[in-house]
Amino acid sequence: MEYKDYYSILGIKKGASEAEIKKAYRSLAAKYHPDVQGGDDSRFKELGEAYEVLKDPKKRKLYDKVGANWKQYQQAGVDPDSAGPFGFNAGNGQRWQQRQSGGDPFAGGGFSDFFENIFGRSGGGQQANPFEQMYEQQSGRAGTRSARTPSRGEDITTSVEITLEEAITGTSRAVQMGDERVSVKIPAGITSGKKLKLKGKGKLSRDGGQRGDLFLKINILPHERYTLEDNRLYVEQYVPVQTLMLGGAVAVTTPVNQVRIAIKEGTQPGKILRLNNMGFPVFKKPEEKGALYVRIHAEIPDRLTEEQKELIRRAFPEV
Repeated sequence: MEYKDYYSILGIKKGASEAEIKKAYRSLAAKYHPDVQGGDDSRFKELGEAYEVLKDPKKRKLYDKVGANWKQYQQAGVDPDSAGPFGFNAGNGQRWQQRQSGGDPFAGGGFSDFFENIFGRSGGGQQANPFEQMYEQQSGRAGTRSARTPSRGEDITTSVEITLEEAITGTSRAVQMGDERVSVKIPAGITSGKKLKLKGKGKLSRDGGQRGDLFLKINILPHERYTLEDNRLYVEQYVPVQTLMLGGAVAVTTPVNQVRIAIKEGTQPGKILRLNNMGFPVFKKPEEKGALYVRIHAEIPDRLTEEQKELIRRAFPEV
């Protein structure tokens, strides 16, 4: 097999840096990739072979030192710094010498056969071609050069709306994916924006590969009484103004029942009272609940009798 100038193949100078080698390879590989229009299968493989050698400092050192024979030296365990034109150290102190009679230090045929076996053949009991393996990985192929690695199907993301009550207790939904109806269990404690993953329920592969995944993005609908901020549940509680001033008790409806809470004398509107273990559940642990936060609002009567108005004026005279 004739000598290959890998630097020329990549269009770079011999002293090119690793970054320049990588940049040149990527540009040319994208241009000649066999899957793109105008691609060249053999050219793409040649580029991969050149890059495989030049990107590896050890292989590049051998290649620069011994040129077309670099692979022979490497297979024999040669240090390129000790290689000579008629003999070289095989790494174990043994001295190999080429004889004038044409003896080959690599038992197994002439140089060209060795080079062809390494770079041009695979299978049939001979050593696999490393460049062939790299080529198959880069071009998305496996097994034989003509067979592609099946592509993975695309993922799908779709939104699912649930009520706050469903988020608290957990629920389920049926999602129609083409001809397939998928049942999804939604755990208690889920919050808006969280995604549930259904493996293998996305789009089918176009060429028999693995199916994509389905992601369900949860959206909790607004509630008339409760507000969910992250995983903190708030309830808006209106309290008669006289109860705020004098103290007393009011009934608060929690997600599961109704409780009476004490209102201290002089409680101000906007104050937040905390009721432990009565709020939003921990995700996937419905038995563990956070606190319910009760935000107090003043309930002011819209109609007063003259007698009530007079009493208020006496209790709060103008200063």
